[in-house]
Amino acid sequence: MEAQELQEHAEHAHHAGEKGIGLTTAVVGVLMAVATMLGHRAHTREVVLQTEVNDKWGYYQAKNIRSHMYAADAKLAKLMPNGETLVEDFAKDSEKQKKDAEEIRKDAEKLTEETHLMEHKANFFDFSELAMVISVVLCSIALLSENKMFWKLSFITTLVGVGLGIWGLMLH
Repeated sequence: MEAQELQEHAEHAHHAGEKGIGLTTAVVGVLMAVATMLGHRAHTREVVLQTEVNDKWGYYQAKNIRSHMYAADAKLAKLMPNGETLVEDFAKDSEKQKKDAEEIRKDAEKLTEETHLMEHKANFFDFSELAMVISVVLCSIALLSENKMFWKLSFITTLVGVGLGIWGLMLH
């Protein structure tokens, strides 16, 4: 082989390596976009759930206050002449409000747990996205430095990112 042919083979091999790194960067970019979307959706769901939790706790407080108010009204009705029928009505209303408040409290606690779960999922997706960003940076360094070691390292961070994303999806 002549020197020129060797040079052409070397350039072809060099460009073939760049194509592999470029393809890897593109695939990791798609995975990063998926992780980003999952993270954004999880954070949005977390905010919606937290709003529902706040509403439930507010409703619980209102029911609880009404229960105490009706209990106080029942005590006042005892002091009134012929207030026995009012005492029974107020006591029934107080118990109903208390029972309703307890059910609302249980719902609020369940929603709080779901909010915490969504927060954990979002964190996994965020760290998955971070690992993918690191992979893209490593691929860029590999292209710029013409050192494939960085490209090979990007596979590790990509696997970590994919693993974190899958873990986030599996949380229940």
